[in-house]
Amino acid sequence: MAANILFIDSDHAKIFTLNPGKLDTAEMKKHDFKHHTSDQKNEEHEKHFFQEVSAKIKDTSELLIVGPGMAKARFKTHLETHHHDLVKKIIGVETIDHPTDPQIVAVGKKFFKLYDLFH
Repeated sequence: MAANILFIDSDHAKIFTLNPGKLDTAEMKKHDFKHHTSDQKNEEHEKHFFQEVSAKIKDTSELLIVGPGMAKARFKTHLETHHHDLVKKIIGVETIDHPTDPQIVAVGKKFFKLYDLFH
């Protein structure tokens, strides 16, 4: 199992999988547009999106959730409600506003340093 950094906002997610000496990245996009749907439809789309993201990180050993706004908190609540095994693996939730990929990884290094994944 590898550690993951999850950047999530209301439109997309980036998953950084950290293995010693290797970094893999996957990106997922939410498949709706807020201005075209009702609030109930938005909630359904968000739940489906969160389910897809959860499936991608199901094998994580530790999870850091980062991002702007409230999506990261809503995703954490989704995990608390639907994925009790994953919520136990969260080591932190950090607010960062639209960072570059290297900035996301730098924040991750700070948190995962405790786990000796980076030398």
